Amino acid sequence: MTWLLRLIALFVLAGGLSLVGVAFYVYSYAPPATLPRVNAIIVLSGPGAHVPGLRGETKARVDKGIELYNQRLARYLVMSGGGGLPDGASHARHMADYAIQQGVPEAAILLEGNSGSTLQNAWFSKRLDEVNPDVAMIVVSHRYHLPRVWASFRWAGYQQQNLIAADSGAPNVDRSFL
Repeated sequence: MTWLLRLIALFVLAGGLSLVGVAFYVYSYAPPATLPRVNAIIVLSGPGAHVPGLRGETKARVDKGIELYNQRLARYLVMSGGGGLPDGASHARHMADYAIQQGVPEAAILLEGNSGSTLQNAWFSKRLDEVNPDVAMIVVSHRYHLPRVWASFRWAGYQQQNLIAADSGAPNVDRSFL
């Protein structure tokens, strides 16, 4: 019985240290000073399932993706986010429509509209012909989400990720965030 309690304590300690490490990363995140030119910028949709249109974190992420695209850092802007919306469209479709309204050429936008999780964002984006996981790419999300993005994209086989947070400053830790 003592070994079981020690094992449980070890798991609790490891989990607590992991949370502290992630919190430290989130609060100390700083964007890279320079970004390489890549083939694709992958923009992940944010929370807000079953809500059509573009708002909140998703809009901020798309705005950051457009900003990076306009710096001519990539040939393609991949919009990644699944469907299930009442209007029948995917989050990716709403993201792409907004980017087109902001002046991004439609030919430069790739859609991945099947994902329902970060892991699926990585896996389904990898299936696009223009996305090669063996070359560098930029992935846009929010800073609290970046550790999960890194782990998911590594699992899916992406070798060189440049993670960019769409938010700046300290994260807003409120009840919905927790």
